[in-house]
Amino acid sequence: MTQPAAPPLFPGHPLPDSAARRHVRALARSAPWLSTSVRISFQVPQEFQDPARGLEGRLELILRQREAAAAFDEAGRPVYQREHFTADRGRDYVATASASSWKLPAGLTSPVFTSDRLVLRRPEIAGFGDLLPLPFLSAMLDPFEIAGAEPASLDLAFDHPTYIHELAETEFAGRPALAAVLSAGYSYRPCLADFALVPPETRTLVMLDADTGICVHRRVLDAGSRIPEISLQVLAHDEYYIDSLFTAPAPTLTDVRAPIPWELRKDAGRG
Repeated sequence: MTQPAAPPLFPGHPLPDSAARRHVRALARSAPWLSTSVRISFQVPQEFQDPARGLEGRLELILRQREAAAAFDEAGRPVYQREHFTADRGRDYVATASASSWKLPAGLTSPVFTSDRLVLRRPEIAGFGDLLPLPFLSAMLDPFEIAGAEPASLDLAFDHPTYIHELAETEFAGRPALAAVLSAGYSYRPCLADFALVPPETRTLVMLDADTGICVHRRVLDAGSRIPEISLQVLAHDEYYIDSLFTAPAPTLTDVRAPIPWELRKDAGRG
């Protein structure tokens, strides 16, 4: 892969060796298995704002695995709630299931871990689907697209989805992170058709949170690029959140403070 000459972003750091490249790729595959929940804060880029739904400005997002998400504005008001844990699993669900629908397909069903408990090979998982309020978050919260689901044969650079130009251990928002300067390879396939962590024909800085594997910063380094810079601040992870945080409260009593409307018949008052 031929790349134009560019000054190093991390001068003084040695070129990444094979072990360092394997480590950062394993970290990128590991986000779904490194924490049970995360709480993040981020400024919604103008290109992705949805004012009609209140998804603009700075938001705080709470994500519990891949089953529930809730977003709050700067005043702490909920602007988005969605969950999958109350999906119907009753008699009809079981009755419509066939024998073949209960069988697992042949293939990997659980991750293969490295010696440092990162994911070497990962199974095919469903992703976030429609759980998140803004689609681009799915690539940031699970950035495996930059590494692929498993290592390439013999760890050859040109067989990987992205080429790693530089690597550095750093901090982002007070948390340890791994920073990588990447460019897309011929096998790179973004998870979202309209959003790529590493846009084609660019050199892109990607920072991964060392504890959660989440992509906390993405910035295209090419001068004059109009691709938005995105940053996520990890506030906490592995916290416990109750179900009601992700569901709208159902009213059980009549609010007697509001006047009760009375509808008058058209023939009212006639003898």
